[in-house]
Order: sequence, then structure tokens, then C-alpha cells
Amino acid sequence: MQLQALAVNDPRVAQSLAFALQATLPYLLNRAGVRIGASFSEEIKRYRLNLPEWRILAVLAARSDPSLTELAEQTSIELSTLSRLVTTMQRRRLVARRPSGADARSIAIRITPAGRELVGRVIPLAELYERIALAGVDPAEVALLKRLLVRIYENIGALAKPRRARARAATISMESSA
Repeated sequence: MQLQALAVNDPRVAQSLAFALQATLPYLLNRAGVRIGASFSEEIKRYRLNLPEWRILAVLAARSDPSLTELAEQTSIELSTLSRLVTTMQRRRLVARRPSGADARSIAIRITPAGRELVGRVIPLAELYERIALAGVDPAEVALLKRLLVRIYENIGALAKPRRARARAATISMESSA
């Protein structure tokens, strides 16, 4: 009992007690995303798809011939992981790689007819999950939520820019000192 009273009198402990993880935006976003993702992942197993593969197909169905780097940005999948996934999906004839017209070294990824047909079968399920997730939420609030999520994503992206610039500067510095 004495220890507990002492801890509450310590401002650092009081501050940490006041921090309610369950009320923070990152916690709430993660929790909702994990729940939707886990449930949807179970559903799409019947199509022999996992969630990252679905994101790849969904982006490719909406966007023609992005580079691997552009696809990584759009799907939030790390480049080396994405490359492996695309190779697997290419073997299954869901996507195809081809040289990009813009740069001889760059590869463009294209959805195949089989991939597009699969997207057509999964879209109704994806739409159902969105309807369930947003049940009882006013359409104006849904629109606002989506705008705010885009803004939050962009705001957090600004944090990565200085980090990337520092990493580039460090790389240049290391190369010039070698």
C-alpha cells in the first residue's frame, strides 16, 4: 500500500498512468486494421490469396503497369517482400512483368486476365467487409474518416522524408570517404 501511494506521487509514474494506450490513434487504427485484415484474410484463403497478394491485385486492377517501386508505395509492402510475392503471383499467372517503356532497367507489373477475373470475384467480398466495418456510420462521417486517414498517412509520411535524406547523406558521406 505504501509503495502504491509513493508511486502515484512520482510525477513520471502519474504521467504514465494517465497515458491511456487504448485511446491513442495508433492503437485504435492498428486494432481496427488487424481485426478487419485477419477476418478478410480468412475469407480470401478460398481464392488461394493472402492479404498482401490481394492488395497487389487490387492496385494493379486500378492502375496500369506500375513499376515495382510504385507498387510497393501503393501497397505498403517492402520492396524485397513485394518482389517475392510478384514472382509467386507470376507463377500462378495472376500478374506479368514486362520492361517499362520509361526506363530499360525498370520493370512494369501488369495484371493478367486471370488476375483480373480473380479481382472481380473478390471485390464483392471486400465491399461487404467495408459495409460491415462501417455499419451505423453516417455516409458523411465515412467520407470525413477517409479524408482524415489520407491526411494522417501524408502527415506521417513527412516524418520519413528527413530520415531518407539523412540516410542518403550518410551513404554519400561513406562513399566519398572510401
